[in-house]
Amino acid sequence: MKILSSILALALIVMGVFLYNSKQNEQDLQNNLRNQYTSRMTDASEKMSELQKSIQSATVFSDKAAQAEPLEDIWRLSSEIKDDIASLPLDRDFSNEWMNYLGRLGDYAKLKSEDKVPEEQWLKVTNNVAKNLDEFSYEWQNASTELLASQQSFQKWQKDVKAEKPSKKWTALSSTVKGYSESDFPLTASESDDLKKKELKSIVDKPVTKQYVEKTMKEMFPKFKNAKLVTTSSKKGAAYPFYHIQFNEGIRTGYTDYTKKGGHLLSLLIERPIGKDRIPPEQIKEKAERAVKSFGFDDVELVETRENHLVWHVVFVRLNPTNKARIYADAIQMKLAKDDGEILGVNTMEYIQKETLPDQKQIPIKWDDYFTEQVTIEKERLAYTENETLQQRLCYELILLKDTDTQSHTFRILIDTETHEVLKSEILY
Repeated sequence: MKILSSILALALIVMGVFLYNSKQNEQDLQNNLRNQYTSRMTDASEKMSELQKSIQSATVFSDKAAQAEPLEDIWRLSSEIKDDIASLPLDRDFSNEWMNYLGRLGDYAKLKSEDKVPEEQWLKVTNNVAKNLDEFSYEWQNASTELLASQQSFQKWQKDVKAEKPSKKWTALSSTVKGYSESDFPLTASESDDLKKKELKSIVDKPVTKQYVEKTMKEMFPKFKNAKLVTTSSKKGAAYPFYHIQFNEGIRTGYTDYTKKGGHLLSLLIERPIGKDRIPPEQIKEKAERAVKSFGFDDVELVETRENHLVWHVVFVRLNPTNKARIYADAIQMKLAKDDGEILGVNTMEYIQKETLPDQKQIPIKWDDYFTEQVTIEKERLAYTENETLQQRLCYELILLKDTDTQSHTFRILIDTETHEVLKSEILY
């Protein structure tokens, strides 16, 4: 009996240590995430200040060479702030409006650097932008400072920023930025059509229930079949109706979104510590390809892989069934852990939007006449990309090697199959 009591006591001690360690790991993860969010928000504030200075500098010079650096800074900082905002658990409506505005500002600076914006129009727009950013930066500082100062725990942060009714301060910020977009960068007809795609107007499937998407989620991601789920609906006035599922199981925490129409997977994000083990890149590709097919996307091709010290980023694009051309705008992005290849992130928004493709002639080009003798065509295929008016165009996609006695470079070039206009040209290495 004493032996049995000793065994039971020992088992209870072991169980207690296990539960304590699990709780401690979970708390460490939450603390790390909160510190990461705090750092990102601080970075965004600092870059916003730099962006204001760059916009002011860009309106001082009329000389193209003098304008080049501030224009490049506007494009770069806009992109970097967008990345910071996208990684923060802020009010969804505000994040969407602010990233849209930053994207349009960066694109406008890029067009100006290519002499595609008249000087008079440039000054008019950027003077408005400078004025609006001065006003916005004050409101942003107040809202972000209040958010950082008031959070006593990670759970409270999550609860506040994901509440059904966001704070009046963030709602006001969202409305303010939306007004800036409408006044500074009014939509063209092509952009209006593009916006309809972003709002998923083309989905005609019947609405599904909350229970349906929860079941779908657990089938897609079996590791979370026993996870505790908290499912909410998108807020009134959202660009498109969707279900937002938050989940937590052990050291993993995250969320996933599904459309209300049809229950299509929109996004997934999982946070958990990454171990020190590393599996080969080829195994990562195999896991990604198996996963994308298991999600029901069987008309895609893997086109890109990138890595950092913790994860692999993998990109798939849709293939046009009639000509097998890559549709780069219809993309799926995935993130996989380097230690075991677990899927940590999925974004299918671009794939679901599904581009409208034109009927277009394919007029052959004599490449020997088109390129110099220094050029060798390494690979040729068909692909779709958008032109300056946001229209999808069928292109000859070429991978070229330019070789000289002193150096060699590899280029990726997309040429319109009908007009023979070069729509994209970049040096790969």
